[in-house]
Amino acid sequence: MASTAAEGYITDVAYIPGFYPNMAPTAIRHVAALNRIAPPRVAAGFRYLELGCGLGRSLTTLAAANPQGEFVAVDVNPDHTAAVDRDIAAGGLANARVITSGIGALPADLGMFEFIALHGVFSWVAPHVREEILALARRHLAPGGLLLVSYNAMPGWAHLQPIRGILRQYAALRQGDNLQRIRDALAYLVFIRDKHAKYFDDNPRAAAYVDALLKQDARYLAHEYLNEHWTSFYFADVAGMFGAAGMAFVGSLPVFTNFWDLCVRPEFQELFRTTTNRLVTEAHKDFCANTAFRWDVYAREPRAMPEAADRLREADDLHFRLTRPGTTLPYQANLGVVTSTVQGPLYQTLLDVLGGKGLRLSEILADARLAGTPPAELMRAVDAGVAMGLFEVSSGPVREAAGERGGAIAIPAAFNRMVLANDALAGRSVALASTTSGTGHTLGDLDAAILHELATSGPDGLADRIDARLTAAGRAVQKDGKTITDPTERLALVRTACDAFRAASLPQLERLGIVTSA
Repeated sequence: MASTAAEGYITDVAYIPGFYPNMAPTAIRHVAALNRIAPPRVAAGFRYLELGCGLGRSLTTLAAANPQGEFVAVDVNPDHTAAVDRDIAAGGLANARVITSGIGALPADLGMFEFIALHGVFSWVAPHVREEILALARRHLAPGGLLLVSYNAMPGWAHLQPIRGILRQYAALRQGDNLQRIRDALAYLVFIRDKHAKYFDDNPRAAAYVDALLKQDARYLAHEYLNEHWTSFYFADVAGMFGAAGMAFVGSLPVFTNFWDLCVRPEFQELFRTTTNRLVTEAHKDFCANTAFRWDVYAREPRAMPEAADRLREADDLHFRLTRPGTTLPYQANLGVVTSTVQGPLYQTLLDVLGGKGLRLSEILADARLAGTPPAELMRAVDAGVAMGLFEVSSGPVREAAGERGGAIAIPAAFNRMVLANDALAGRSVALASTTSGTGHTLGDLDAAILHELATSGPDGLADRIDARLTAAGRAVQKDGKTITDPTERLALVRTACDAFRAASLPQLERLGIVTSA
């Protein structure tokens, strides 16, 4: 496989497109703020660098959602960067550019960045490339800047690493490109699992994991498993590497991972109450939760915000709102290891205060209904609400929806129009950029097709047009797991899906500024 690899990283198979909301400046800044570290200010502009951007859909979506920022993408694969260039041009993104380069060959005049992000890179590149990443971050992350790094983590990967080993070993024996090799290797893995190889009998979770692999795109599997230098890390090892490069651990994403009582079962929680060292706490947490993947945030020369007033001074541009208007208590969130229930008078008052609006922390604190709650306690309640999915954080206030309408709609952003035209009914989710929230918002590809038809041709005959597009794409319509072949019943199901989208999703997209009245 060496002939199709760049320093052990495969390049003959393009990666799959995808948007990762954890990479948004809004999400990264919120993690810093809730951990009492001042985030970079962004209103007057900022610079954002993504290393190993793949097909670049996260970077281009974020560039469209944050026109005041400058976004730079880097990838070693020229097929990837050519695709990013096409999206930049088609989306009219004057604030984004892409560089085809390895990490160590980047120009010295890149300048400083308030944000550096690398997802799907650190665990998959050669050790010397990781050193180049650390050196680049040391040179180009601005003081007070934040770096987001994702990686395969231990101990969650401990029982799965043999699967990666056998996939790579068997693929090396096969013919063809890496896409064909991974398909052959996966078929072999299924064969030995089904024939009861003792490893699978002794590791039932690994046996079940094979079924999950069968549902994955072969391009993803090739990149995940066939790179020569694939590595999983303990948190302490990564923290040590970034610490030696002058960066301090700040927190992690998703937001709930910053709350140990949302990550570990009650019987372990006394251990965390008596541990004051954050690095030790993170290591304990990974074992209690069997963490297999981490998104960690590091800061260069972090500025502490020990008091509630500090956060109001440094980070009060973040807005908080209900994730789903009309939510009632008790509210239950299943976070994997822990199921948490939200209830009580404080959260009920927060539901009443936020309603359908998006408010800054200072506005929440100023509400007379919350006057008796200490500011630090109220801030923690809001952050915990975000962690459990009750609230969302955005970069700006969310507008009011116009309500039920029968007329045409418009998609104001050229980038979103390009995405809908190219990706609707493409068999994968679609992310649209919102300048209101500063991030992307994901739709299923059927909903994306409905939105595209509404915007381009209006509501009349919508269901018929969607049914025709589904037929042309060879897509089945199912009910209760069964494919519907009767044309009348099929059209009725499509019409129901269109009505549901217009009633539930369209007002949300309007609040986010993704949709406007034509």
